This record gives sequence, structure tokens and C-alpha cells, in this order.
Amino acid sequence: MENCIFCRIVGGELPSYTIFKDEIVTAFLDINPVAIGHILVIPNKHFTRLDTINDEEIMKGLMNALIKVSNQLIASGICNDFTILNDNGINAQQDIMHTHFHIIPRHRNEKIELKLPTDKDAATTEKLEYTYTLLKQLL
Repeated sequence: MENCIFCRIVGGELPSYTIFKDEIVTAFLDINPVAIGHILVIPNKHFTRLDTINDEEIMKGLMNALIKVSNQLIASGICNDFTILNDNGINAQQDIMHTHFHIIPRHRNEKIELKLPTDKDAATTEKLEYTYTLLKQLL
């Protein structure tokens, strides 16, 4: 995708602080970091959302890169703990329409707060069983 900023980074058209790259994945520092060492991990091939990836090699490559880069953060001394985030679609607040994962270093007493409130209605036995039935029949 010629206008995709991430495709342009992969293609070398735009500069980046790339810390890992292979034939499947590129990982680079986020230029709008939430914390020091905030890294984006993307597939080199353009996929708008995670659920559109149907290639086993790309799936494995992404997971391997997430683990490898997380270990780089820990080995560097930047952090011991981290959060991995991935948004898919406008309603999920995806800002760049190229699949990407954020690896965010975490520290004690930091200002970052990711707390998701429980939806009490969705947590009822009736709703859980209904959701389970819908999902289970698709497997």
C-alpha cells in the first residue's frame, strides 16, 4: 500500500529506529512512545487487521518477533515487565490501518494505567453460556 506509513518504513522510504527485521517482520521504536523502549512490531506485508492474516509463516513470524523483541527489552535493562497491545478496527481505536503490535515497557509507580472495567451484564452466566455456544460452534 503506497500511502501506508508502515509499508513505507518497511520499504526504506521513511527513516525508523529499526531494532529487528527479517523477511516477515519489522520492529522499530515508536516515535510517539508511551514509555522509553516502546516498540512497534509489524508484518512486512500489508494486512489491515490481525484477523485478515491467513499465512501460517506470517503468524509464526509475528509471534517469534514479539517474543524476541520482548527479550531484547529485558536483556537491555530497559524493563523487566511489558504489555503487548493490538487494536483491530476503528471501533478498537486502531490508528494506522496496518496490523501492528505495541510492546510497552512497564515499571513500578509509572503513570501508565490500563484498566478495563468488567461488563457486569456480559459476565452473567446466561451471557457467558450464550457467547460460549456461539463461538464453540464455529470451531
